[in-house]
Amino acid sequence: MGKKKEKEYQDAYELYCNTNLQKGEICKVVGVSPQQLGKWIKDNDWDLDKSANETSVPKLIREYYRNLSLINKAAAEDKRPLDSSETDQVIKITNAINSLRKKYNLSNYHAILKEFAEWLMKANLDHAKILAPDMFEFLQEKSKEIRNDS
Repeated sequence: MGKKKEKEYQDAYELYCNTNLQKGEICKVVGVSPQQLGKWIKDNDWDLDKSANETSVPKLIREYYRNLSLINKAAAEDKRPLDSSETDQVIKITNAINSLRKKYNLSNYHAILKEFAEWLMKANLDHAKILAPDMFEFLQEKSKEIRNDS
Protein backbone atom coordinates (compact mmCIF):
# COMPACT_ATOMS: atom_id res chain seq x y z
CA MET A 1 0.00 0.00 0.00
CA GLY A 2 1.44 3.38 -0.99
CA LYS A 3 1.87 6.24 1.43
CA LYS A 4 -1.24 8.08 0.17
CA LYS A 5 -3.34 4.91 0.25
CA GLU A 6 -2.09 4.14 3.80
CA LYS A 7 -3.21 7.61 4.94
CA GLU A 8 -6.63 7.11 3.34
CA TYR A 9 -6.87 3.69 5.00
CA GLN A 10 -6.01 5.08 8.44
CA ASP A 11 -8.41 8.01 8.07
CA ALA A 12 -11.22 5.74 6.89
CA TYR A 13 -10.57 3.34 9.77
CA GLU A 14 -10.66 6.16 12.34
CA LEU A 15 -13.89 7.59 10.95
CA TYR A 16 -15.57 4.20 10.59
CA CYS A 17 -14.68 2.94 14.05
CA ASN A 18 -14.92 6.15 16.05
CA THR A 19 -17.76 8.20 14.54
CA ASN A 20 -21.36 7.78 13.47
CA LEU A 21 -20.66 8.82 9.89
CA GLN A 22 -22.30 6.75 7.19
CA LYS A 23 -20.10 4.84 4.75
CA GLY A 24 -20.93 7.24 1.91
CA GLU A 25 -19.90 10.20 4.04
CA ILE A 26 -16.62 8.51 4.96
CA CYS A 27 -15.90 7.86 1.28
CA LYS A 28 -16.41 11.55 0.49
CA VAL A 29 -14.26 12.77 3.37
CA VAL A 30 -11.40 10.35 2.73
CA GLY A 31 -11.68 10.27 -1.05
CA VAL A 32 -12.08 6.53 -1.65
CA SER A 33 -14.70 4.58 -3.51
CA PRO A 34 -17.51 2.77 -1.69
CA GLN A 35 -16.08 -0.50 -3.04
CA GLN A 36 -12.65 0.23 -1.57
CA LEU A 37 -14.12 1.15 1.81
CA GLY A 38 -16.31 -1.96 1.80
CA LYS A 39 -13.29 -4.13 1.02
CA TRP A 40 -11.27 -2.62 3.87
CA ILE A 41 -14.17 -3.07 6.29
CA LYS A 42 -14.73 -6.70 5.30
CA ASP A 43 -11.11 -7.81 4.89
CA ASN A 44 -9.94 -6.27 8.16
CA ASP A 45 -13.02 -6.94 10.33
CA TRP A 46 -13.56 -3.28 11.15
CA ASP A 47 -17.07 -4.05 12.45
CA LEU A 48 -15.51 -5.88 15.38
CA ASP A 49 -13.26 -2.90 16.12
CA LYS A 50 -16.21 -0.50 15.85
CA SER A 51 -18.21 -2.63 18.26
CA ALA A 52 -15.31 -2.76 20.72
CA ASN A 53 -14.90 1.02 20.58
CA GLU A 54 -18.60 1.51 21.31
CA THR A 55 -18.42 -0.70 24.40
CA SER A 56 -17.60 1.36 27.47
CA VAL A 57 -17.26 0.53 31.13
CA PRO A 58 -20.43 2.45 32.06
CA LYS A 59 -22.37 0.59 29.35
CA LEU A 60 -21.07 -2.75 30.60
CA ILE A 61 -21.95 -1.90 34.19
CA ARG A 62 -25.43 -0.75 33.15
CA GLU A 63 -25.96 -4.05 31.31
CA TYR A 64 -24.82 -5.99 34.39
CA TYR A 65 -27.33 -4.09 36.53
CA ARG A 66 -30.04 -4.86 33.99
CA ASN A 67 -29.18 -8.57 34.29
CA LEU A 68 -29.31 -8.37 38.09
CA SER A 69 -32.72 -6.74 37.85
CA LEU A 70 -33.99 -9.52 35.56
CA ILE A 71 -32.77 -12.22 37.96
CA ASN A 72 -34.43 -10.54 40.94
CA LYS A 73 -37.63 -9.83 38.98
CA ALA A 74 -37.99 -13.50 37.96
CA ALA A 75 -37.71 -14.62 41.58
CA ALA A 76 -40.11 -11.91 42.78
CA GLU A 77 -42.71 -12.84 40.15
CA ASP A 78 -42.53 -16.46 41.33
CA LYS A 79 -42.67 -15.25 44.95
CA ARG A 80 -39.58 -17.23 45.88
CA PRO A 81 -36.04 -16.59 47.05
CA LEU A 82 -33.18 -16.79 44.59
CA ASP A 83 -32.09 -20.34 43.87
CA SER A 84 -28.44 -21.38 44.08
CA SER A 85 -27.83 -20.84 40.37
CA GLU A 86 -29.28 -17.32 40.52
CA THR A 87 -27.32 -16.53 43.65
CA ASP A 88 -24.16 -17.67 41.91
CA GLN A 89 -25.00 -15.42 38.94
CA VAL A 90 -25.60 -12.46 41.26
CA ILE A 91 -22.24 -12.99 42.94
CA LYS A 92 -20.43 -13.26 39.60
CA ILE A 93 -22.13 -10.16 38.21
CA THR A 94 -21.42 -8.19 41.39
CA ASN A 95 -17.75 -9.18 41.22
CA ALA A 96 -17.61 -8.17 37.57
CA ILE A 97 -19.12 -4.77 38.37
CA ASN A 98 -16.64 -4.22 41.19
CA SER A 99 -13.78 -5.24 38.94
CA LEU A 100 -14.84 -2.80 36.22
CA ARG A 101 -15.20 0.03 38.70
CA LYS A 102 -11.67 -0.53 39.97
CA LYS A 103 -10.34 0.19 36.46
CA TYR A 104 -11.05 3.85 37.14
CA ASN A 105 -8.24 4.44 39.56
CA LEU A 106 -6.94 7.71 40.89
CA SER A 107 -3.73 7.61 38.88
CA ASN A 108 -5.77 7.35 35.65
CA TYR A 109 -7.77 10.44 36.58
CA HIS A 110 -4.60 12.29 37.56
CA ALA A 111 -2.83 11.40 34.31
CA ILE A 112 -5.74 12.62 32.21
CA LEU A 113 -6.12 15.84 34.20
CA LYS A 114 -2.37 16.47 34.02
CA GLU A 115 -2.34 16.00 30.25
CA PHE A 116 -5.35 18.30 29.89
CA ALA A 117 -3.76 20.94 32.15
CA GLU A 118 -0.54 20.88 30.16
CA TRP A 119 -2.46 21.33 26.93
CA LEU A 120 -4.61 24.10 28.40
CA MET A 121 -1.59 25.99 29.73
CA LYS A 122 -0.24 26.15 26.18
CA ALA A 123 -3.62 26.95 24.63
CA ASN A 124 -4.88 29.47 27.19
CA LEU A 125 -2.94 30.08 30.38
CA ASP A 126 -5.67 32.25 31.92
CA HIS A 127 -8.23 29.47 31.54
CA ALA A 128 -5.77 26.99 33.00
CA LYS A 129 -5.37 29.16 36.09
CA ILE A 130 -9.13 29.40 36.48
CA LEU A 131 -9.74 25.65 36.04
CA ALA A 132 -6.85 24.37 38.18
CA PRO A 133 -8.74 24.56 41.51
CA ASP A 134 -11.75 22.78 39.99
CA MET A 135 -9.53 20.06 38.57
CA PHE A 136 -7.97 19.52 41.98
CA GLU A 137 -11.43 19.39 43.59
CA PHE A 138 -12.54 16.86 40.96
CA LEU A 139 -9.54 14.67 41.82
CA GLN A 140 -10.40 14.90 45.52
CA GLU A 141 -14.02 13.86 44.82
CA LYS A 142 -12.88 10.91 42.73
CA SER A 143 -10.56 9.87 45.54
CA LYS A 144 -13.54 9.79 47.93
CA GLU A 145 -15.64 7.82 45.43
CA ILE A 146 -12.92 5.25 44.88
CA ARG A 147 -12.43 4.79 48.61
CA ASN A 148 -16.19 4.31 49.08
CA ASP A 149 -16.34 1.72 46.26
CA SER A 150 -13.57 -0.35 47.83
